[in-house]
Amino acid sequence: MATDIAGLFGLTPQMYEQGIRQSAMNEGAAFARMAPEDRAIAGIYSAGAGLGRTAGGLLGVEDPQMKLISARQQIMSQTDQSNPQSLANAANQLNAMGDTQGAMALMDFARKAQSEMALVGQRRAAETASLAQAAKTNLTIRQEEELRNKLSQLGPNATEDQVIGVLTQYGPPEKVLAALTTAQSRKESTQARTEANQAANQARIDAAQLSNQARIDAAKIAADAKIEAARMAGSTATQIAQMRADSAKELRELTASLKGPRVLAPSLQKEEDKELELVDSLTARETSLAPAIATLTPDPKTGKPPLELGPVNNLRYQAQNAAGNSSVESRNYAALQRAVQEATNLKTDAAKGVQTDKDVLRFANELIAAFGGNDTKTTLEALSNFSKSTSKAKENAQKRIDSRRKSQGIEPYYGPALGTSSNPIKLD
Repeated sequence: MATDIAGLFGLTPQMYEQGIRQSAMNEGAAFARMAPEDRAIAGIYSAGAGLGRTAGGLLGVEDPQMKLISARQQIMSQTDQSNPQSLANAANQLNAMGDTQGAMALMDFARKAQSEMALVGQRRAAETASLAQAAKTNLTIRQEEELRNKLSQLGPNATEDQVIGVLTQYGPPEKVLAALTTAQSRKESTQARTEANQAANQARIDAAQLSNQARIDAAKIAADAKIEAARMAGSTATQIAQMRADSAKELRELTASLKGPRVLAPSLQKEEDKELELVDSLTARETSLAPAIATLTPDPKTGKPPLELGPVNNLRYQAQNAAGNSSVESRNYAALQRAVQEATNLKTDAAKGVQTDKDVLRFANELIAAFGGNDTKTTLEALSNFSKSTSKAKENAQKRIDSRRKSQGIEPYYGPALGTSSNPIKLD
């Protein structure tokens, strides 16, 4: 920038003086080539011009051009040539002293300098953002690797609290939040269900006790009335004693038959709570898979699905979501990715020794393979099978709950309508 400034105004004081000397030398050379009579006239003119310059210098009269150049030189020596604002201030000073041409040239140079600095700033900002994104990506990859290593070290019998503890320490914020939210929802759901079961059981016990007591009281009144009627009819003391004995026996039998409803033993109740938690998890999976299935299902009118997979399409969906410029298709693709991730998580859990339904795991592997093939129809079939196997696993869990209750003489949780819906579950 300093080089550009140096040549912005053309001449410096040194260059101007050198020009004068060069001009004098040129005039001398021309003078030497003149005819004698012309040389005499030129000598008189030259002497007059020199005398004029000398007289002007002695009288304090400064060359206007030299004055302008010197003023420019002085102003620029006080200017920060790397600062567009300082250059603009210098241009205002030149304009104030009447150097309009110099002011305009310097102001134009200041605008160009400011534009160049802005471009440099933009490039640096873009480079910084790119480096930050790369660093963030590398950090995310390292976090994912460390998280997988720590989870694998927990072993197959790790508790949910242990898994959440590792996830909280090594997982990204979004996964931590999702895990905590899921765990809390599951815990709240289980707690609410347990409390509801306890309240319902207690209500049935209280109602049964009231009903039983009323029946016993009615039986006592009926027995006393029967004995009193026998006494009034003149029955013997032996007959009345026998009637009392029979009444007492009937009351004992009635009391024995009117026991309260049975409840599960604590160990069996714990097993049921686990099964109920599994049912909730499978229900949530059914719900999450439904939108993905809908996006791959062909429209009856057009014959085309809302989301079409393929190497190019998939890359476009990913780029749109990554850039924050999502579309309906890219959001549908993200929902499908979540379904595949659910299948991947099941596969990971099975590898760690977590009990997983074999059919569900088989169709989870099928979905992962189909999605990797970028084929819409194959992925839809695999996704549908995965959803059906999930529904079947849910139905089996519900049957186990009712079967356990039946073995203990307790009324079923889901009832006889289980598995008799208008859309029975079938696996291909």
